[in-house]
Amino acid sequence: MKTIIFKIKYLGVCGTGFPKKIIREIELAEEQTFDDLEEILIEKSFNWDDPHLYSFFLDNKPFSKDRSQEYTYYDEQDYFTGEKANSTKTPLKEIEFEKGQKFLMIFDFGDEHRFEIKIKDFRIAEKGKNYPLILNEIGNAPEQYEIGDEDEQ
Repeated sequence: MKTIIFKIKYLGVCGTGFPKKIIREIELAEEQTFDDLEEILIEKSFNWDDPHLYSFFLDNKPFSKDRSQEYTYYDEQDYFTGEKANSTKTPLKEIEFEKGQKFLMIFDFGDEHRFEIKIKDFRIAEKGKNYPLILNEIGNAPEQYEIGDEDEQ
């Protein structure tokens, strides 16, 4: 069994940037899913609440028009086109990732927290290790909701 190492950089709300460098390196087994990646990043590493919608855009374009490049937690059909994005429950081994490939994750469609994700490397899974793993954390995650934003808390 192989694993995939992801290098994830927080880009801020709507991708407007963030004053501090916040980077995570996370390793997942190829049988795991984008849901597993989102969960370890958002819940475990950032320590944020997770009752929000999110999508991964493999063409690195926010809200891409190419639904084949989108893997989303929200599995309803598009109201206008009837198209449906791929599910975040898809095993990662079904995606032909390449080393150095970059893609985008948007978490919480209201605040639009954006994350640049890069395929850093592939490995052979080690027996006895429980994946996913947080390999490295640079910088402290920001607060999920801005102070004074009582509507969101």
